[in-house]
Amino acid sequence: MELKLKEIHDKKIRDILDERAKINLPVIEKDASIQSLLSILAARDHVWAVDKKGSRKVVGVVTEKDMLRLLAPARLPKYVFGKKYGVSIEYGTATKTEDVMCKQLITCSPDDNVGDALQKMVNAGLRRLPVIDGDEIVGEITAHYIIQILLGKR
Repeated sequence: MELKLKEIHDKKIRDILDERAKINLPVIEKDASIQSLLSILAARDHVWAVDKKGSRKVVGVVTEKDMLRLLAPARLPKYVFGKKYGVSIEYGTATKTEDVMCKQLITCSPDDNVGDALQKMVNAGLRRLPVIDGDEIVGEITAHYIIQILLGKR
């Protein structure tokens, strides 16, 4: 396992990307409704938000954890210290994907080493990174996928 781990660390992301996963990426337009977003999240644990229909330019990500915060918001009054209540489905302040997506993406490129991508995940507390070539998503790398490679299941 030690030698295999070193080999995987040194591989380029492009060398381990699964072709099927490239086609099956969970994506949604940033102006899509919350209902459309929830329908994808019912089957997937995350979705990449793209700029517009037919685009592969990633502008954000929404995870199940993000949606959990919106579905079960803290019981606060609408105004706290003179400020309006934040983004919430309950209060009608979240109506589109872009209202709830995380816009600060940490990415990797197909030419990055797997070890570097793993270090980015660890440093940021993430389980997945979009693989960006130019300004378009071409795949994703996940901790789960790398574990499957280590176990010989991919």
